[in-house]
Amino acid sequence: MASGVDRISALPDDILHHVLGFLPAQEVVRTCVLARRWRGVWRSVPALRFTGANGWRSDDRFAQFVDHLLLHLCCAGGVVNAPLDACDFDFDSDGFMQSPANEQHAGRWIHQLVSRVRALRIRVVEDFMEPSPLFQDLHPVSQHLTRLELIGVGVNDKVVDFSGCPALVELNMEDCDVFLQKILSPSLKHLRIARCYASEYYRILMSLPALVSLELIQFHRGRVPLLERLPQLDRAIVVLNEECNDQCYQDRFDGCGDESETCDGCNYYYGDPEYPQSEPFYDRNNSIFLKGLSEATCLELSAEYDVIVFNRDLRWCPTFTKLKTLFLNDWCLAAHHNALICFLQHAPILEKLTIKLSKTPPRVIETEGVYKPLGQSVASDRLKMVEIRCANVDMRVHKILSVLTTYGIPLEKINIQHTSRIPGSECFNFVCTGFS
Repeated sequence: MASGVDRISALPDDILHHVLGFLPAQEVVRTCVLARRWRGVWRSVPALRFTGANGWRSDDRFAQFVDHLLLHLCCAGGVVNAPLDACDFDFDSDGFMQSPANEQHAGRWIHQLVSRVRALRIRVVEDFMEPSPLFQDLHPVSQHLTRLELIGVGVNDKVVDFSGCPALVELNMEDCDVFLQKILSPSLKHLRIARCYASEYYRILMSLPALVSLELIQFHRGRVPLLERLPQLDRAIVVLNEECNDQCYQDRFDGCGDESETCDGCNYYYGDPEYPQSEPFYDRNNSIFLKGLSEATCLELSAEYDVIVFNRDLRWCPTFTKLKTLFLNDWCLAAHHNALICFLQHAPILEKLTIKLSKTPPRVIETEGVYKPLGQSVASDRLKMVEIRCANVDMRVHKILSVLTTYGIPLEKINIQHTSRIPGSECFNFVCTGFS
């Protein structure tokens, strides 16, 4: 101001702390030289952001700064301070994590902070580098941790047990190594695993009885997990691409046989007996995956045509007693719409069904479906709308209409959303009044 009045310094501490939360930690500390009012403001900031070693004279200087700051904020003068609301570590292609000594520094910071922060985010983005193994041998114990976000981090323990974190409700992992046998948490409510790497020889057992939402998005490698009962599950999104190991390399939607020597996807479906971590073997007479999702209210299941886990599970298809909203893509059309019929007959209170078709029909070797339809029993009488999303109204759409009407769904409840192949072009909806 022209008058020379410092209006920013007159703001209350909680507002200043909110503003400082957008700055890197070193800039927060430097505010102590602005004026007498600012000398102690940084000492009680509720959130910290560390943006790596860029701009520092050396990695050692950055590491020393973090060591001293955490020591001061977490336990100054022998007195344990209040926990931080949030802490971010963002190592973005600065080369810091390429040194084993620096990885040890970072591992020590995480062990120090995990019991002193409510929300912890760790992001490691290094060119041509495997995910950093920061969470090896970690058995977290914290009364405060509610949210954990890991990006580009290796989580390679045999078992990750969050039982010591009773307040933890959200876990997000992206581009991580997750070579685990088990994930355990009695409190976790929201789990998202996206574009991660897991073992092709064994599955991760997930014991998460309080889970409300689950997202499994495009494994870069690995198999879908083995789910224990999820009684609180409300919403699940599962997207399996061509890199998922639960696929048949002979292009059979239901697999080519467990003993096929030329197809690792089918051969190791129930684990590799020569691989110690694959034991105990899974029950070959029960569902691997769908049973764990059977209590969801909203379900989205998308997969490439040769991913076999959904179709194989139909042999022991559970009843989806709470399911109201269902989204499927082309995989449900194999074997004369075997999976589609299965869901129509096993979702008694289904209200909305969406089927998204690819631009071109997938190439798959057709066989008889593993699910045996329950006669001509009709779909849910609560079903309000079926939406078919397609780029072309082709024979697939005609066959879907035939199946839906056969199982008691009138045409007036079926909405076809036609999207143009040309980007930016209009899409339009219409209701079919008849077909041949």
